[in-house]
Amino acid sequence: MSKRNVFWPTLLRLAVLSRCNPRQADSAAEPFWSSVTGFRMIEKWLDPYDLKARIVPGLLIVFPILIDALYSAPVLSNWSVFAASSVCGFALVYSLGLLARDLGDRIQEELWESWGGAPSTRFLRYRDGTFGENLKNLIWVGIVAEFSVPPLTAEQEAMNPALADKEIADIFKRVRHYLRDKDANGLWKTHNIEYGFYRNLLGSRVPWLIVAITSTAFAVVFALRTGSTPINPASLLNLVASVCAIYLGWAILPGATKRAAEQYAESAWMAFLRRAEESRQQQCLLRARGEADGM
Repeated sequence: MSKRNVFWPTLLRLAVLSRCNPRQADSAAEPFWSSVTGFRMIEKWLDPYDLKARIVPGLLIVFPILIDALYSAPVLSNWSVFAASSVCGFALVYSLGLLARDLGDRIQEELWESWGGAPSTRFLRYRDGTFGENLKNLIWVGIVAEFSVPPLTAEQEAMNPALADKEIADIFKRVRHYLRDKDANGLWKTHNIEYGFYRNLLGSRVPWLIVAITSTAFAVVFALRTGSTPINPASLLNLVASVCAIYLGWAILPGATKRAAEQYAESAWMAFLRRAEESRQQQCLLRARGEADGM
């Protein structure tokens, strides 16, 4: 069987695997899913943030390499070999996910500086107009009630903006832990995952482009050395990946990352405010019941 005849069925199998859920597999498919253990490891070991914000960027980076592997090694069309390679592929993608996280963390401070500060800090500044004055006051009431810290005043912020930003940043760290405990599955978590995905992919845009271009060149050279045409499925797909890396990495991701960060900051502060108000209402009810019982 020629490489061209093997490549597309194998790629189709990969697409099917990425959409299937092994928990929904029937007994007839059990031998197949039991061999593809990499997909079960993904479900057992990774939470939604790891999967979407770290693994997916890593998968995008390694995708051109996978295309070249499928094109240049027809033996991968065998299910047992493909299943075994899935485990190794999972380890590779997970490692690249860790790399993507590290690259995203490295650019985060630079991004915040270019935005005028972290959105979670910027929104609570008195000199920032994203949140109205009344909303900021309500948030500070919740901060005082939940964390027993004195509120930051506009005068203090004006006297020492850097110190004020540090205090707000420290408070937001406590807010994040508060939300993980009080509102673990809130909308803020979805926005946090989106921000993590965009930030990590933005930080990985250079290696993503290098891998895509190198894989395109490999597909062309391999085809010429084996007597095939340089215009083949692997070279075309990797060329598309290179164009996507350039367009998304430099035209789309910078703006999308900022919007996602601001959306996450807004939803986190609003979720905290809602939970803090609910906590105060519960305390008032308990106090009222206690006074009623004491009468």
